[in-house]
Amino acid sequence: MKVEKKIALLKERLNKKSLLPGWSSQKKMAVIPINNITAKAFIPPADAKQASVAVILFEKEGSLTFLLTKRTSNVEHHKGQISLPGGAIDLGESPKDASLRESNEEIGIDTSSLNLVGNLSTLYTPVSHFNINTYVWFSDQYPKIAMNQNEVDEVFEISINELLAEEIVSKTPISRASMNVDVPAFHFSGCVCWGATAMIISELKDILKNI
Repeated sequence: MKVEKKIALLKERLNKKSLLPGWSSQKKMAVIPINNITAKAFIPPADAKQASVAVILFEKEGSLTFLLTKRTSNVEHHKGQISLPGGAIDLGESPKDASLRESNEEIGIDTSSLNLVGNLSTLYTPVSHFNINTYVWFSDQYPKIAMNQNEVDEVFEISINELLAEEIVSKTPISRASMNVDVPAFHFSGCVCWGATAMIISELKDILKNI
């Protein structure tokens, strides 16, 4: 299927909010076992801080591809982790505008080249107290990257074909509360992605599997 057709089908699906898999997809990659009690930790409280991230899709070698970043040790939250471009929403700023601004600030993306495809489900992260809005964008040109070295150590290009491969999902050890625990993660060829970002792209994966 041509990239343009995939984007059109993805846009159609994302605009049918009732059809988004949401929590049923997100919870697969949660760092804690999910049951009726632990699931309540992911319900956003009224005072949750708001953030936006961007899934930036583009064509590379005939396949849809998106960008992940490795955060530096200088950032306030999730130091050294693999993430989507994004950050906190400024006062008076819309979530959509925040996802564009943060993408430009972190990796230098020319946001005028991005076309909105739609939104994934929001995700609350109890560790950082952020409610994350996810915007999916498509660029019809190969994105030029200029990393903000204070915030980003590295940028990874992840093909949708790799995302859809079932064998890339397995456990990875992390240090948590002075203990080593195994958590579900995407083992991409260039990086290992777990936590909130993995929960977000788990929903994207499940949507794309049905397109």
